Amino acid sequence: MEKYITSISIDISYDDVKTNPIVNSKIERELQNINNKNKGVKSTISNITGDDIVITSFVPENLIKETNKNILKILKKYAEGFDDLNGLSDSPNSAGESISYATAKVGSDYGDALIISFDTYGGEDIVNEMALFVKDIGEKYGFDVGCSIYDKPKNIEGIGYSGVSTDDPVVIITFKELKELPKLAGMIFGGLLGFDNLYFVKRGTATNILPPGVIYTMSAFLNGNVIDLYDGIKRRYNL
Repeated sequence: MEKYITSISIDISYDDVKTNPIVNSKIERELQNINNKNKGVKSTISNITGDDIVITSFVPENLIKETNKNILKILKKYAEGFDDLNGLSDSPNSAGESISYATAKVGSDYGDALIISFDTYGGEDIVNEMALFVKDIGEKYGFDVGCSIYDKPKNIEGIGYSGVSTDDPVVIITFKELKELPKLAGMIFGGLLGFDNLYFVKRGTATNILPPGVIYTMSAFLNGNVIDLYDGIKRRYNL
């Protein structure tokens, strides 16, 4: 059976610049309960970018719908802000700005993937270009890529329809061998340096920028474990 990496990026925060660590901790604990009850599923918070969290899952195809549905229940339970949740709809015609969702086929037995997540403050008109640039890098080098940017409302299995507008896109790039990760992450980091008003930040950083602008985080999702790549990239390139 095919296995996939799925990422749900969503703002459930009480403000527009940061998340609540206590809420994140509660969500993480409940995700572990999902993992314990569903053999083959590994879900965790992979990225925390500004006021958005990204829940990434390594999941068999037949459990995607159930896993998404369980994650939605957790998000509704602990949400402090409901704008993204309220944007969901049973119909594509009434779907608004909501969850950003991406999925990609796994390349390795461990579901290894690179997760790049963006958030903005006043940078809604430029963030999609940045995310699509990352998507293009992955595809150019033959990796399987998932991106949350779409030109019509997206039907998310087990969740509902999400509209096309977003300020928090997420990109998944899966790979077969761990040695591919440093090259891929380096190309993305270097390429994104060409964009104005874009800042690479540590996981969990608030949107502490001069608006308008965009921040992004980059995490390695390895067999359900998460490594924030910020410090590693800084060391590698002597920044």
